[in-house]
Order: sequence, then structure tokens, then C-alpha cells
Amino acid sequence: MTHKTSDTLQDFDPKKYFTKARRQYIDEPLKALGFKQYKSSVVARITSGNIFQFLDFQKSAYGGQNFTVNVAIRPLFSRNDEYLTLLPGNRLGLMATKSKSDKWWNYTTELEGNENFADLFDKISKYAIPFFELTQNSKDIIAAYEKNFLGINKFGDRVAWGTVGWEDFDLGHIYLHAGQIKKAFKHFNACYKEFIRDDRDWAQEAAKKCLEIQNIIELGKLQIDDYLADTINYSKEKLKLTDW
Repeated sequence: MTHKTSDTLQDFDPKKYFTKARRQYIDEPLKALGFKQYKSSVVARITSGNIFQFLDFQKSAYGGQNFTVNVAIRPLFSRNDEYLTLLPGNRLGLMATKSKSDKWWNYTTELEGNENFADLFDKISKYAIPFFELTQNSKDIIAAYEKNFLGINKFGDRVAWGTVGWEDFDLGHIYLHAGQIKKAFKHFNACYKEFIRDDRDWAQEAAKKCLEIQNIIELGKLQIDDYLADTINYSKEKLKLTDW
């Protein structure tokens, strides 16, 4: 995959180049794996296990031709609203290095852009795609999340699983979907305890939701299945995925 090099810097249009290069180096090759454009900055797919997996291209807020890539998954059977949460996941640069230093790619010139997009696709192939392949359903996510006898999980600290409270909220849904009811209840109890201590309205509402879900769990499998199905529909509606 190559681009004709511009004869002069004046011929180079960064905005047009970025769109064209991303399509050629990233979007088109990933179609074979079921990915397609979700928003102008996001390439995504939905797995058969109702996991929304995506790459979010984030341009620098300070101007210039620099960008980074967020790699993330969202279980649709956990509650999702209009704003697309970037966890569980991480920046691609942090996934690909042990140095804890983020990486930004640039396209100041066409030659530099071509080299960086080629490097980007290589890192997506080596780090993002394996993460996606190992998190295609709730049982996969649990297998990737839980630690072995050495206290290490499959991705170590290369993947962040969530923020305080919300990590347990997601995990509660993940374990619930996988049929591991006791562990699900434990995570909902943990997130309730975290949120109830926060006086802000949104935290109190989240704590209330945790209690509601625990009550549903106690009612049995039929009610759990109905709740998860409703939550998937809710998530798809909020994220505008109903026609995907």
C-alpha cells in the first residue's frame, strides 16, 4: 500500500491525507475482520457475543498533525449511554510498550505519514487485534480479566478494566451474562458500596441501580435474562447501533 509522494509541501493537504491514509492503511484491511466505520473517528465491530469493539482515532487537541488511538471494548449487556466509554481498554501506544509512555503518530508530510500509518497497522495487528480476539464474549472477558496463581492476568497492566465503581459495575454485568451469579452479586455489592459514599446525584443513582440489579438477581434466571436482553437493547439504542 503506497501513496504517490507530493512534489511540494504546498500540495500536501493534511486533512485529506489523514482520511485517505486511514481508509487505505486501517479501515480497508480491517474489513476482513468485520470492522467498519462507526463514527468519523471510530472503526468498530460487534461480536456475536454482544461485545462492541472499537478503535478510536483521537487527534491532538493542541493542533498539528498528531494523533493517537484508543483501543476499547464495551459489553452491550452492561449499561451504555450516548457517550462511548473507552474502558475496558487502553491507548494503543501503552498496550505496545512496557515504558508507560504514550505514543502519538504524525503525518506532517506524506512520507512521514505513510511510515507512521504502516507502523500503526503493525501495532494494531500485534496488540489490538489479539485483545479483541480474546474478548469476544463475557466468558472470554472473564478469562482475560481473572488472575492466575501468579497474580497475573492475560494482559497484565496493558489493559485498564475501568474506573473506581464502574469497573465493578461492568464486571457485575459480565459475570451475570456468563451465568456466574455469585461473582456478579459480589461486584454489584462492591460498586454499591463505592457509589453510596458519594453524595453527588449521579453516584446516588448508580448506587440505586446496583441495588435494583441485585433485586433482579434474587428473582431468578428468567428475570436476569429479561434484564440482560433489555440492557442490550438499551445500549444499542443509546449508541445508535440498532441498525448495525
